[in-house]
Amino acid sequence: MQLGLFLYPWNFAEEGCQQLVEYARGLGVGRLYVASAYHAGFFLHSHSQAGKVRLLEDGVVYFCPDDDAWSASRIRPVVSQLCESGNLFGEIAEAAAVAEMELSAWTVCLHNTRLGLEYADCTVHNVYGDSYPHALTPGHPDARAYVIGLVNDLTKNHALHSVFLEAPNYRGRAHGGTWVSGHHHERNGVYLRDLEESLLSISFNPADVRGAEASGVAVGAVRDAVRAHLDRYFAAAPEIPDDLPGNLGDFRQQVPALADYEAYFRHTEESLLAELRQLAEPRGVKLIGASSPSIDIVFIGLYGEPVERIAELVQKARQQMAPWQELVVAIRLGFQKPGDETSIDSAEELQTVVQAVRRSGADSIAFYNYAEAPRRSVEWIRSALEDARE
Repeated sequence: MQLGLFLYPWNFAEEGCQQLVEYARGLGVGRLYVASAYHAGFFLHSHSQAGKVRLLEDGVVYFCPDDDAWSASRIRPVVSQLCESGNLFGEIAEAAAVAEMELSAWTVCLHNTRLGLEYADCTVHNVYGDSYPHALTPGHPDARAYVIGLVNDLTKNHALHSVFLEAPNYRGRAHGGTWVSGHHHERNGVYLRDLEESLLSISFNPADVRGAEASGVAVGAVRDAVRAHLDRYFAAAPEIPDDLPGNLGDFRQQVPALADYEAYFRHTEESLLAELRQLAEPRGVKLIGASSPSIDIVFIGLYGEPVERIAELVQKARQQMAPWQELVVAIRLGFQKPGDETSIDSAEELQTVVQAVRRSGADSIAFYNYAEAPRRSVEWIRSALEDARE
């Protein structure tokens, strides 16, 4: 079973590429997931010697772009200050190759506030025309060309085992998530149910509207119904009108064209992944991501899941995959209060989780992540994985 570890490029800049690669190999790790393009963040790095809190550069890449790989892209990547003295990701790739370790380029695709602010026409627009700057839309040709440029450049110029695709799809209204909060002081003065959040997340970017209408979707009917629902909901707040749909399924029954529009979104996402596969496969590079016919290695994160459910979730993922696809399961170290049901508080507990993942049919395990987890938790990888090495 292959063992992987998520790391950030600034970890290598602080500790040295060769030194950190050797440390990871000493843990028993054979694959490094290293951020090549990343989003904003304000992170606590408890065992860093260069400062305990780090405010990230927003939406930058950690390699030096090859102009030829970007000839078709209007949107060009912004390069991290860490690359002022050289190609940091390239140096990491060379160190990994020398150590005979696999390298996966952890690549954030369409979640980029820096670029979304500069190219607002390429972002998700809600039904009121508001831009979501953190969310480039895969339905816009320039946003697609940017993602294609990332994969083209990385697979052409670096010795990679794989590209781990994060956020190659439509993004919702909320910048954060259940365990990753936003950094824009996001808040709602009006209570929103899941339905209203979903409706506010539908993209009405003109490029999406044109593309869907060209495929026969009655986007106008969807737009009118979504806006009418939200207008009424906002006007009645804090009360919720009883005659409004209560969930997305009910809304679809009233507005059948929404299902067609959602099908357009799925097709758009899948077509982008297919284009990326056409670039990566001839170069011997695999794609890692959510389940799709274009993905070689399906990724699932068992973040915050109790060990009792791990076998069930891994088996379910395996059943939904094609026989030729591999399965990598990510395990999160740290991030929770010690003693909580899903917190991993010892090497023994980590070993129990690893055994459950392995016995359930996963091909690989990835630990998230070196920089943010307590150093003791990282060290538990070494002692907890004796029976997982093959």
